[in-house]
Amino acid sequence: MLHHYINQFLGYCQLADFSVRSIQALAIRLNEFEAFLKSQRIQSVKKVPYRHLIDFVADYKTPSIHVRKSRVWMLRQFYHFLTLHRIVAENIATGIPYPKIEKTVPQFLTIDEYNRLIHYFSRKAQDILELRNLIIIMLLGMLGLRTSTLIAVNIEDIDLTCGLVWIREKGRRRRNLIMPQSLCNIIHNYLQLRKGGRG
Repeated sequence: MLHHYINQFLGYCQLADFSVRSIQALAIRLNEFEAFLKSQRIQSVKKVPYRHLIDFVADYKTPSIHVRKSRVWMLRQFYHFLTLHRIVAENIATGIPYPKIEKTVPQFLTIDEYNRLIHYFSRKAQDILELRNLIIIMLLGMLGLRTSTLIAVNIEDIDLTCGLVWIREKGRRRRNLIMPQSLCNIIHNYLQLRKGGRG
């Protein structure tokens, strides 16, 4: 019976326009939850007590803090769905606290280290591949892009005339960033080499 509700819930998430990655994460956590309920010999989602939800989040297969946070999110979403469809009377998962994740201080290159990196890649930028590598280093350093954001940038996202690059961020947001003229010039040279078929 639980499997039936899980499938309905995942279909609901697709209709609610959850991202593919979110739905995949939910499916993984729901499968864990189903296995946990079987291990506890609980047959119906209507008969799951709050303490079992806490046990699942905190102890089932000794999860990392990130997995525990993901489990809380899944349970809150799933029980919200079950409440909406009157499968359960109330969302007992709303009381489960999110675990606190210690914030790590990011490490940055010093200006001197970044300049040495640029100097190294500038000297090597003799062909199209090395020029591309220089552009990657400059985009990461000058614009402060995440690696995942940089990977999603396409040539169509760059406007050299205005000196802008459109980026996609978490949560499907898009915004533009202003590029320094030196970076625009290097990208222009790279694109000319690509058109010429060199490399």
